[in-house]
Amino acid sequence: MISRTTQSLLAAVGVLALAVGIAEVHAPTGQAAAPGATVRTAVQHSSLVCPPPLQSLTGSTVYSLAVPGAQTGGAQSSGAQSSGAQNGAAGAAGTAALGALPASGTAGSSAPAAAAKPLATQTSVGGATAAKAASGAKAAALLGTADGSTAPGFTVQQTTTGPGKALSGTACGTPGTDFWFAGGDSVKGSVDYIELTNAESTAADVDVRIFGPNGEVENAQASNINVPAAGTSSLLLSSLLSPGNDNLALTVHVLVRSGRVGAALHADSGDTKGADWVPPTTPASSQVIPGLPGDLTNAVLLVAVPGPNDVDLKVQLASQDGWITPAGHETVHAKAGMVTAFTLGALTHGQPATMRLTPSDPKQADPFVAGIQVFRGKTKTGTDVGYLAASTPIGQRATAAGNTNGTSTLLLTATGAAAVVKVSEIGGSGTPTTQNVTVPAGATVPSVLKGPNGSYAVTVEPVSGGPVYAARMISVNSGSVPTFTVQQLPDDHSTVQIPRAVQNDSILMP
Repeated sequence: MISRTTQSLLAAVGVLALAVGIAEVHAPTGQAAAPGATVRTAVQHSSLVCPPPLQSLTGSTVYSLAVPGAQTGGAQSSGAQSSGAQNGAAGAAGTAALGALPASGTAGSSAPAAAAKPLATQTSVGGATAAKAASGAKAAALLGTADGSTAPGFTVQQTTTGPGKALSGTACGTPGTDFWFAGGDSVKGSVDYIELTNAESTAADVDVRIFGPNGEVENAQASNINVPAAGTSSLLLSSLLSPGNDNLALTVHVLVRSGRVGAALHADSGDTKGADWVPPTTPASSQVIPGLPGDLTNAVLLVAVPGPNDVDLKVQLASQDGWITPAGHETVHAKAGMVTAFTLGALTHGQPATMRLTPSDPKQADPFVAGIQVFRGKTKTGTDVGYLAASTPIGQRATAAGNTNGTSTLLLTATGAAAVVKVSEIGGSGTPTTQNVTVPAGATVPSVLKGPNGSYAVTVEPVSGGPVYAARMISVNSGSVPTFTVQQLPDDHSTVQIPRAVQNDSILMP
Protein backbone atom coordinates (compact mmCIF):
# COMPACT_ATOMS: atom_id res chain seq x y z
CA MET A 1 0.00 0.00 0.00
CA ILE A 2 1.42 3.39 -0.99
CA SER A 3 0.83 6.19 1.47
CA ARG A 4 -0.68 9.52 0.41
CA THR A 5 2.65 11.19 1.09
CA THR A 6 4.42 8.79 -1.26
CA GLN A 7 1.72 9.26 -3.89
CA SER A 8 2.12 13.05 -3.73
CA LEU A 9 5.89 12.75 -4.07
CA LEU A 10 5.57 10.47 -7.11
CA ALA A 11 3.08 12.85 -8.69
CA ALA A 12 5.46 15.77 -8.21
CA VAL A 13 8.31 13.78 -9.75
CA GLY A 14 6.05 12.95 -12.71
CA VAL A 15 5.18 16.60 -13.29
CA LEU A 16 8.85 17.53 -13.07
CA ALA A 17 9.76 14.80 -15.57
CA LEU A 18 7.07 16.07 -17.91
CA ALA A 19 8.46 19.60 -17.65
CA VAL A 20 11.96 18.34 -18.37
CA GLY A 21 10.64 16.40 -21.33
CA ILE A 22 8.94 19.47 -22.78
CA ALA A 23 12.14 21.46 -22.35
CA GLU A 24 14.08 18.83 -24.25
CA VAL A 25 11.55 18.59 -27.04
CA HIS A 26 11.49 22.36 -27.48
CA ALA A 27 15.21 23.02 -27.28
CA PRO A 28 16.44 26.47 -28.39
CA THR A 29 16.72 26.73 -32.15
CA GLY A 30 18.14 29.17 -34.68
CA GLN A 31 20.65 31.78 -33.68
CA ALA A 32 20.79 30.97 -29.97
CA ALA A 33 21.28 27.22 -30.51
CA ALA A 34 24.73 27.28 -32.10
CA PRO A 35 27.37 26.64 -29.40
CA GLY A 36 30.23 29.12 -29.50
CA ALA A 37 28.64 31.39 -32.10
CA THR A 38 28.48 35.14 -31.80
CA VAL A 39 24.72 35.62 -31.90
CA ARG A 40 23.17 38.83 -33.18
CA THR A 41 19.56 39.73 -33.76
CA ALA A 42 17.85 42.80 -35.20
CA VAL A 43 16.98 45.46 -32.62
CA GLN A 44 13.30 45.89 -31.78
CA HIS A 45 13.33 49.44 -30.41
CA SER A 46 15.57 52.44 -30.94
CA SER A 47 15.48 55.93 -29.43
CA LEU A 48 17.60 58.96 -30.33
CA VAL A 49 17.88 62.45 -28.85
CA CYS A 50 18.54 65.60 -30.88
CA PRO A 51 19.61 68.83 -29.12
CA PRO A 52 17.34 71.90 -29.32
CA PRO A 53 17.66 74.01 -32.47
CA LEU A 54 20.59 76.36 -32.06
CA GLN A 55 20.20 79.21 -29.60
CA SER A 56 22.84 81.46 -31.13
CA LEU A 57 21.47 81.10 -34.66
CA THR A 58 17.98 81.84 -35.93
CA GLY A 59 18.41 80.03 -39.21
CA SER A 60 16.46 77.09 -40.56
CA THR A 61 16.90 73.67 -38.93
CA VAL A 62 15.89 70.44 -40.69
CA TYR A 63 15.53 66.97 -39.17
CA SER A 64 16.18 64.12 -41.61
CA LEU A 65 15.03 60.62 -40.72
CA ALA A 66 16.22 57.34 -42.26
CA VAL A 67 14.92 53.77 -41.82
CA PRO A 68 17.26 51.37 -43.64
CA GLY A 69 15.79 48.29 -41.91
CA ALA A 70 17.42 44.96 -41.12
CA GLN A 71 20.56 44.02 -43.01
CA THR A 72 20.31 41.83 -46.06
CA GLY A 73 23.89 40.62 -46.23
CA GLY A 74 27.47 41.85 -46.15
CA ALA A 75 30.44 40.72 -44.11
CA GLN A 76 29.91 39.08 -40.74
CA SER A 77 32.23 38.52 -37.81
CA SER A 78 33.67 35.05 -37.29
CA GLY A 79 30.95 32.73 -36.06
CA ALA A 80 28.28 35.41 -36.40
CA GLN A 81 24.88 34.87 -37.93
CA SER A 82 23.15 37.62 -39.87
CA SER A 83 19.74 38.62 -38.62
CA GLY A 84 18.75 39.27 -42.23
CA ALA A 85 15.13 40.19 -42.56
CA GLN A 86 14.04 38.15 -39.55
CA ASN A 87 12.79 41.25 -37.80
CA GLY A 88 9.51 41.23 -39.66
CA ALA A 89 7.27 42.83 -37.03
CA ALA A 90 5.47 45.89 -38.28
CA GLY A 91 6.62 49.16 -36.81
CA ALA A 92 6.83 52.91 -37.20
CA ALA A 93 9.52 55.54 -36.75
CA GLY A 94 8.98 59.18 -35.92
CA THR A 95 10.29 62.33 -34.31
CA ALA A 96 8.51 64.77 -32.01
CA ALA A 97 9.32 67.58 -29.59
CA LEU A 98 10.60 66.23 -26.29
CA GLY A 99 8.28 68.46 -24.26
CA ALA A 100 5.35 66.41 -25.55
CA LEU A 101 6.59 63.30 -23.72
CA PRO A 102 3.81 61.96 -21.46
CA ALA A 103 4.51 62.24 -17.74
CA SER A 104 4.47 58.46 -17.25
CA GLY A 105 6.48 57.62 -20.37
CA THR A 106 10.17 57.23 -21.07
CA ALA A 107 12.31 57.22 -24.15
CA GLY A 108 12.64 53.46 -23.88
CA SER A 109 8.93 52.65 -23.65
CA SER A 110 7.05 51.06 -26.52
CA ALA A 111 4.22 53.58 -26.22
CA PRO A 112 4.16 56.63 -28.52
CA ALA A 113 6.92 58.97 -27.40
CA ALA A 114 4.95 62.16 -27.81
CA ALA A 115 1.32 63.23 -27.74
CA ALA A 116 1.86 66.12 -30.15
CA LYS A 117 1.83 65.68 -33.90
CA PRO A 118 5.17 64.15 -35.02
CA LEU A 119 7.45 66.34 -37.09
CA ALA A 120 8.37 63.43 -39.35
CA THR A 121 7.26 59.80 -39.61
CA GLN A 122 8.32 56.76 -41.62
CA THR A 123 6.34 53.51 -41.59
CA SER A 124 8.06 51.65 -44.44
CA VAL A 125 11.50 50.10 -44.29
CA GLY A 126 14.02 51.44 -46.79
CA GLY A 127 12.83 55.03 -46.75
CA ALA A 128 13.87 58.52 -45.69
CA THR A 129 12.01 61.74 -44.98
CA ALA A 130 12.66 65.23 -43.59
CA ALA A 131 10.83 68.05 -41.78
CA LYS A 132 11.64 71.57 -40.58
CA ALA A 133 12.12 72.21 -36.87
CA ALA A 134 10.38 74.90 -34.88
CA SER A 135 12.28 78.19 -34.98
CA GLY A 136 13.40 80.35 -32.08
CA ALA A 137 15.55 79.90 -29.01
CA LYS A 138 12.74 78.26 -27.02
CA ALA A 139 12.25 75.32 -29.39
CA ALA A 140 12.51 72.01 -27.57
CA ALA A 141 14.88 69.14 -28.15
CA LEU A 142 13.70 66.32 -30.37
CA LEU A 143 13.05 62.68 -29.49
CA GLY A 144 13.16 60.06 -32.24
CA THR A 145 11.78 56.55 -31.71
CA ALA A 146 11.44 53.48 -33.92
CA ASP A 147 9.91 50.07 -33.26
CA GLY A 148 9.73 46.68 -34.95
CA SER A 149 10.97 46.52 -38.53
CA THR A 150 11.80 50.26 -38.55
CA ALA A 151 14.17 50.07 -35.56
CA PRO A 152 17.34 48.53 -37.12
CA GLY A 153 19.65 51.33 -38.25
CA PHE A 154 17.18 54.12 -37.40
CA THR A 155 19.06 57.40 -37.92
CA VAL A 156 18.21 61.09 -37.50
CA GLN A 157 20.32 64.02 -38.73
CA GLN A 158 19.93 67.62 -37.54
CA THR A 159 21.20 70.31 -39.93
CA THR A 160 21.02 74.09 -39.47
CA THR A 161 21.69 76.59 -42.24
CA GLY A 162 22.78 80.15 -41.31
CA PRO A 163 22.13 82.89 -40.95
CA GLY A 164 25.55 84.08 -41.97
CA LYS A 165 28.41 81.91 -43.14
CA ALA A 166 27.89 78.69 -41.19
CA LEU A 167 26.40 75.23 -41.63
CA SER A 168 25.94 73.13 -38.47
CA GLY A 169 25.10 69.43 -38.49
CA THR A 170 24.99 66.53 -36.07
CA ALA A 171 23.80 62.96 -36.00
CA CYS A 172 21.29 62.64 -33.16
CA GLY A 173 22.64 60.29 -30.51
CA THR A 174 21.68 57.58 -28.06
CA PRO A 175 21.33 58.70 -24.42
CA GLY A 176 24.32 57.67 -22.31
CA THR A 177 26.36 58.38 -19.21
CA ASP A 178 29.86 59.37 -20.44
CA PHE A 179 30.80 61.81 -23.24
CA TRP A 180 34.05 63.51 -24.31
CA PHE A 181 34.18 66.52 -26.66
CA ALA A 182 37.54 67.57 -28.10
CA GLY A 183 36.54 71.08 -29.13
CA GLY A 184 35.17 74.39 -27.91
CA ASP A 185 37.17 77.31 -26.54
CA SER A 186 37.09 80.38 -24.33
CA VAL A 187 38.21 82.84 -27.01
CA LYS A 188 36.57 86.26 -26.65
CA GLY A 189 33.40 86.39 -28.71
CA SER A 190 32.83 82.62 -28.77
CA VAL A 191 29.31 81.43 -27.95
CA ASP A 192 29.68 77.74 -27.12
CA TYR A 193 26.79 75.83 -25.55
CA ILE A 194 26.61 72.44 -23.85
CA GLU A 195 23.16 70.89 -24.35
CA LEU A 196 22.13 68.19 -21.85
CA THR A 197 18.82 66.55 -22.80
CA ASN A 198 16.98 64.09 -20.56
CA ALA A 199 14.38 61.89 -22.27
CA GLU A 200 13.65 59.85 -19.13
CA SER A 201 10.76 60.22 -16.68
CA THR A 202 13.04 61.16 -13.75
CA ALA A 203 15.63 63.93 -13.37
CA ALA A 204 19.32 63.26 -14.10
CA ASP A 205 22.38 64.44 -12.17
CA VAL A 206 25.36 65.48 -14.29
CA ASP A 207 28.92 66.76 -13.76
CA VAL A 208 30.79 68.68 -16.46
CA ARG A 209 34.59 68.66 -16.29
CA ILE A 210 36.54 71.08 -18.50
CA PHE A 211 40.22 70.70 -19.42
CA GLY A 212 42.56 73.29 -20.92
CA PRO A 213 46.28 73.74 -21.65
CA ASN A 214 47.03 74.05 -17.92
CA GLY A 215 44.97 71.09 -16.76
CA GLU A 216 41.44 70.85 -15.42
CA VAL A 217 39.72 74.22 -15.15
CA GLU A 218 38.05 75.02 -11.85
CA ASN A 219 34.30 75.23 -12.45
CA ALA A 220 32.19 74.91 -9.33
CA GLN A 221 29.10 75.78 -11.39
CA ALA A 222 29.47 72.56 -13.42
CA SER A 223 28.89 70.03 -10.62
CA ASN A 224 25.61 68.32 -9.74
CA ILE A 225 23.70 69.82 -12.64
CA ASN A 226 20.04 68.88 -12.49
CA VAL A 227 18.58 67.98 -15.89
CA PRO A 228 14.79 67.78 -15.54
CA ALA A 229 12.75 64.88 -16.84
CA ALA A 230 11.72 65.37 -20.49
CA GLY A 231 13.77 68.58 -20.57
CA THR A 232 17.08 70.18 -21.51
CA SER A 233 19.70 72.12 -19.56
CA SER A 234 21.54 74.56 -21.84
CA LEU A 235 24.88 75.68 -20.42
CA LEU A 236 26.96 78.53 -21.83
CA LEU A 237 30.49 77.12 -21.72
CA SER A 238 32.11 80.43 -20.78
CA SER A 239 29.80 80.76 -17.75
CA LEU A 240 31.26 77.54 -16.32
CA LEU A 241 34.84 78.86 -16.32
CA SER A 242 36.42 80.70 -13.45
CA PRO A 243 37.96 84.15 -14.20
CA GLY A 244 41.34 84.16 -15.94
CA ASN A 245 40.62 81.24 -18.27
CA ASP A 246 40.31 83.20 -21.50
CA ASN A 247 41.63 82.25 -24.97
CA LEU A 248 41.95 78.54 -24.22
CA ALA A 249 41.40 75.49 -26.39
CA LEU A 250 39.16 73.19 -24.35
CA THR A 251 38.04 69.59 -24.01
CA VAL A 252 34.77 68.84 -22.21
CA HIS A 253 33.93 65.68 -20.25
CA VAL A 254 30.25 65.09 -19.43
CA LEU A 255 29.80 62.50 -16.68
CA VAL A 256 26.27 61.45 -15.67
CA ARG A 257 25.97 60.52 -11.99
CA SER A 258 22.36 59.30 -12.15
CA GLY A 259 20.07 58.67 -15.10
CA ARG A 260 20.95 59.01 -18.78
CA VAL A 261 21.17 62.07 -21.03
CA GLY A 262 21.90 63.05 -24.59
CA ALA A 263 24.90 65.40 -24.57
CA ALA A 264 25.91 67.81 -27.35
CA LEU A 265 28.37 70.69 -27.69
CA HIS A 266 27.89 73.49 -30.23
CA ALA A 267 30.92 75.69 -30.89
CA ASP A 268 30.27 79.13 -32.41
CA SER A 269 33.12 81.59 -32.97
CA GLY A 270 30.65 84.47 -32.99
CA ASP A 271 32.26 85.98 -36.12
CA THR A 272 33.05 84.96 -39.68
CA LYS A 273 35.07 81.89 -38.64
CA GLY A 274 31.96 79.69 -38.58
CA ALA A 275 30.18 77.28 -36.24
CA ASP A 276 29.32 73.60 -35.92
CA TRP A 277 28.52 70.78 -33.52
CA VAL A 278 31.47 68.97 -31.91
CA PRO A 279 30.98 65.18 -32.15
CA PRO A 280 31.43 63.06 -29.00
CA THR A 281 34.31 60.60 -28.72
CA THR A 282 35.99 58.26 -26.20
CA PRO A 283 39.56 57.82 -24.88
CA ALA A 284 41.77 55.15 -26.48
CA SER A 285 45.49 54.44 -26.91
CA SER A 286 45.22 54.71 -30.73
CA GLN A 287 42.77 56.91 -32.61
CA VAL A 288 41.50 57.20 -36.19
CA ILE A 289 39.86 60.48 -37.33
CA PRO A 290 38.14 60.23 -40.74
CA GLY A 291 36.68 63.05 -42.81
CA LEU A 292 39.42 65.63 -43.51
CA PRO A 293 38.42 67.63 -46.63
CA GLY A 294 41.02 67.94 -49.38
CA ASP A 295 40.58 71.70 -49.71
CA LEU A 296 40.91 72.62 -46.04
CA THR A 297 42.89 75.80 -45.42
CA ASN A 298 43.86 75.02 -41.82
CA ALA A 299 43.50 72.21 -39.30
CA VAL A 300 44.03 72.32 -35.53
CA LEU A 301 44.55 69.00 -33.76
CA LEU A 302 43.46 68.80 -30.10
CA VAL A 303 44.82 66.03 -27.88
CA ALA A 304 43.65 65.65 -24.28
CA VAL A 305 45.31 63.15 -21.94
CA PRO A 306 43.09 62.22 -18.97
CA GLY A 307 45.69 59.91 -17.38
CA PRO A 308 48.89 60.55 -15.39
CA ASN A 309 51.39 59.99 -18.23
CA ASP A 310 52.41 62.16 -21.19
CA VAL A 311 51.83 60.65 -24.64
CA ASP A 312 54.02 60.73 -27.74
CA LEU A 313 52.09 60.00 -30.92
CA LYS A 314 52.99 59.16 -34.49
CA VAL A 315 50.88 61.06 -37.06
CA GLN A 316 49.86 59.47 -40.37
CA LEU A 317 47.42 60.44 -43.11
CA ALA A 318 45.57 58.01 -45.36
CA SER A 319 45.38 60.08 -48.57
CA GLN A 320 44.06 59.07 -51.99
CA ASP A 321 47.56 57.78 -52.76
CA GLY A 322 47.97 55.78 -49.54
CA TRP A 323 49.65 56.38 -46.18
CA ILE A 324 51.83 59.48 -45.86
CA THR A 325 53.52 61.27 -42.97
CA PRO A 326 52.82 65.03 -42.95
CA ALA A 327 56.09 66.93 -43.23
CA GLY A 328 56.89 68.85 -40.06
CA HIS A 329 54.20 67.02 -38.07
CA GLU A 330 55.57 63.50 -37.95
CA THR A 331 54.99 63.23 -34.18
CA VAL A 332 53.22 65.19 -31.45
CA HIS A 333 53.78 65.32 -27.69
CA ALA A 334 50.81 65.86 -25.35
CA LYS A 335 51.06 66.42 -21.59
CA ALA A 336 49.23 64.43 -18.95
CA GLY A 337 46.00 65.93 -17.61
CA MET A 338 46.06 68.74 -20.18
CA VAL A 339 44.85 69.75 -23.63
CA THR A 340 47.50 70.38 -26.28
CA ALA A 341 46.64 72.14 -29.57
CA PHE A 342 48.71 71.63 -32.73
CA THR A 343 48.24 73.96 -35.72
CA LEU A 344 48.80 71.78 -38.80
CA GLY A 345 47.95 74.19 -41.64
CA ALA A 346 46.70 72.92 -45.01
CA LEU A 347 48.16 69.47 -44.46
CA THR A 348 45.90 67.55 -46.92
CA HIS A 349 47.20 69.43 -50.02
CA GLY A 350 44.08 68.88 -52.11
CA GLN A 351 43.43 65.25 -51.18
CA PRO A 352 40.78 64.21 -48.62
CA ALA A 353 42.27 62.09 -45.86
CA THR A 354 41.91 60.23 -42.60
CA MET A 355 44.32 60.83 -39.71
CA ARG A 356 45.70 58.00 -37.60
CA LEU A 357 47.40 58.62 -34.23
CA THR A 358 49.38 55.77 -32.70
CA PRO A 359 51.91 55.57 -29.83
CA SER A 360 55.45 56.35 -30.94
CA ASP A 361 56.51 53.58 -28.56
CA PRO A 362 53.99 50.70 -28.54
CA LYS A 363 55.17 49.79 -25.04
CA GLN A 364 53.89 53.14 -23.75
CA ALA A 365 50.27 53.15 -24.90
CA ASP A 366 48.18 55.44 -22.72
CA PRO A 367 44.61 56.52 -23.54
CA PHE A 368 43.96 59.98 -24.97
CA VAL A 369 41.12 61.95 -26.56
CA ALA A 370 41.55 63.53 -30.01
CA GLY A 371 39.66 65.84 -32.33
CA ILE A 372 40.41 68.15 -35.26
CA GLN A 373 39.09 71.65 -35.92
CA VAL A 374 38.92 72.02 -39.73
CA PHE A 375 38.65 75.33 -41.62
CA ARG A 376 37.61 75.89 -45.22
CA GLY A 377 37.57 79.23 -47.06
CA LYS A 378 39.81 82.28 -46.97
CA THR A 379 40.29 84.73 -44.14
CA LYS A 380 39.49 87.79 -46.28
CA THR A 381 36.17 86.46 -47.57
CA GLY A 382 35.19 84.35 -44.58
CA THR A 383 35.60 80.77 -43.44
CA ASP A 384 33.48 78.00 -41.99
CA VAL A 385 34.60 75.44 -39.44
CA GLY A 386 33.88 71.76 -38.95
CA TYR A 387 34.78 69.48 -36.04
CA LEU A 388 36.04 65.92 -36.42
CA ALA A 389 36.54 63.35 -33.68
CA ALA A 390 38.18 59.98 -33.30
CA SER A 391 35.73 57.34 -34.52
CA THR A 392 35.33 53.58 -35.01
CA PRO A 393 35.05 51.39 -38.14
CA ILE A 394 31.63 51.09 -39.74
CA GLY A 395 31.28 47.53 -38.40
CA GLN A 396 28.29 45.75 -39.97
CA ARG A 397 26.71 48.86 -41.50
CA ALA A 398 26.74 52.66 -41.22
CA THR A 399 23.93 55.08 -42.10
CA ALA A 400 23.87 58.83 -42.75
CA ALA A 401 20.62 60.76 -43.28
CA GLY A 402 20.06 64.28 -44.61
CA ASN A 403 21.82 64.10 -47.99
CA THR A 404 20.77 66.16 -50.99
CA ASN A 405 21.94 66.03 -54.62
CA GLY A 406 25.30 67.63 -55.29
CA THR A 407 25.97 68.67 -51.69
CA SER A 408 27.08 65.41 -50.03
CA THR A 409 30.41 63.61 -50.36
CA LEU A 410 31.21 60.21 -48.87
CA LEU A 411 34.80 59.64 -47.67
CA LEU A 412 35.86 55.99 -47.25
CA THR A 413 39.20 54.84 -45.79
CA ALA A 414 40.66 51.32 -45.51
CA THR A 415 43.18 51.47 -42.68
CA GLY A 416 44.34 47.88 -43.16
CA ALA A 417 43.89 45.60 -46.16
CA ALA A 418 42.03 46.77 -49.25
CA ALA A 419 38.26 46.54 -48.90
CA VAL A 420 35.05 46.48 -50.93
CA VAL A 421 31.92 48.12 -49.52
CA LYS A 422 28.34 48.33 -50.76
CA VAL A 423 27.00 51.89 -50.88
CA SER A 424 23.21 52.27 -51.05
CA GLU A 425 21.21 55.48 -51.47
CA ILE A 426 17.72 55.42 -49.93
CA GLY A 427 15.03 57.90 -50.96
CA GLY A 428 11.48 58.45 -49.78
CA SER A 429 10.24 55.31 -51.51
CA GLY A 430 11.24 52.73 -54.07
CA THR A 431 14.21 50.40 -54.35
CA PRO A 432 17.56 51.77 -53.11
CA THR A 433 20.28 52.28 -55.69
CA THR A 434 23.46 50.39 -54.83
CA GLN A 435 27.03 50.14 -56.01
CA ASN A 436 30.19 48.43 -54.81
CA VAL A 437 33.16 50.70 -54.08
CA THR A 438 36.74 49.41 -53.84
CA VAL A 439 38.94 51.13 -51.26
CA PRO A 440 42.69 50.49 -51.68
CA ALA A 441 44.78 49.63 -48.63
CA GLY A 442 45.73 52.72 -46.61
CA ALA A 443 43.85 55.06 -48.94
CA THR A 444 40.85 57.42 -48.76
CA VAL A 445 38.30 57.35 -51.59
CA PRO A 446 35.92 60.32 -52.06
CA SER A 447 32.54 59.81 -53.73
CA VAL A 448 30.08 62.60 -54.55
CA LEU A 449 26.62 61.23 -53.82
CA LYS A 450 23.96 61.52 -56.54
CA GLY A 451 20.87 60.10 -54.93
CA PRO A 452 17.15 60.63 -55.62
CA ASN A 453 15.50 64.03 -55.48
CA GLY A 454 14.88 65.53 -52.06
CA SER A 455 16.41 64.32 -48.81
CA TYR A 456 17.86 60.83 -48.86
CA ALA A 457 20.04 58.53 -46.76
CA VAL A 458 23.16 56.56 -47.58
CA THR A 459 24.26 53.25 -46.08
CA VAL A 460 27.69 51.63 -46.22
CA GLU A 461 28.14 47.87 -45.69
CA PRO A 462 31.41 45.88 -45.81
CA VAL A 463 31.54 43.23 -48.52
CA SER A 464 35.13 42.01 -48.17
CA GLY A 465 38.58 43.03 -46.97
CA GLY A 466 39.81 44.98 -43.95
CA PRO A 467 38.18 47.57 -41.68
CA VAL A 468 36.72 50.71 -43.25
CA TYR A 469 36.20 54.14 -41.68
CA ALA A 470 33.63 56.51 -43.17
CA ALA A 471 32.58 60.14 -43.00
CA ARG A 472 29.99 62.22 -44.85
CA MET A 473 30.51 65.92 -45.70
CA ILE A 474 27.64 68.25 -46.58
CA SER A 475 28.89 71.37 -48.37
CA VAL A 476 26.88 74.33 -49.65
CA ASN A 477 28.46 77.43 -51.19
CA SER A 478 27.24 80.54 -49.39
CA GLY A 479 28.54 83.32 -51.59
CA SER A 480 32.32 83.10 -51.41
CA VAL A 481 32.31 80.81 -48.35
CA PRO A 482 32.13 76.99 -48.68
CA THR A 483 29.89 76.30 -45.65
CA PHE A 484 30.09 72.67 -44.58
CA THR A 485 29.62 70.07 -41.85
CA VAL A 486 31.15 66.58 -41.48
CA GLN A 487 29.74 63.56 -39.65
CA GLN A 488 31.71 60.39 -38.99
CA LEU A 489 29.80 57.16 -39.67
CA PRO A 490 30.30 54.42 -37.08
CA ASP A 491 28.13 51.29 -36.94
CA ASP A 492 24.39 52.14 -36.99
CA HIS A 493 23.56 49.51 -34.34
CA SER A 494 21.02 47.67 -36.47
CA THR A 495 21.73 44.49 -34.51
CA VAL A 496 22.34 43.65 -30.89
CA GLN A 497 24.38 40.79 -29.46
CA ILE A 498 22.47 38.37 -27.26
CA PRO A 499 23.85 35.75 -24.82
CA ARG A 500 24.25 32.21 -26.11
CA ALA A 501 21.49 30.00 -24.64
CA VAL A 502 22.59 26.60 -23.27
CA GLN A 503 20.09 23.96 -22.12
CA ASN A 504 20.68 22.98 -18.48
CA ASP A 505 18.15 20.53 -17.01
CA SER A 506 19.74 20.74 -13.56
CA ILE A 507 17.98 24.01 -12.78
CA LEU A 508 14.66 22.08 -12.78
CA MET A 509 15.81 19.66 -10.07
CA PRO A 510 15.18 20.41 -6.34
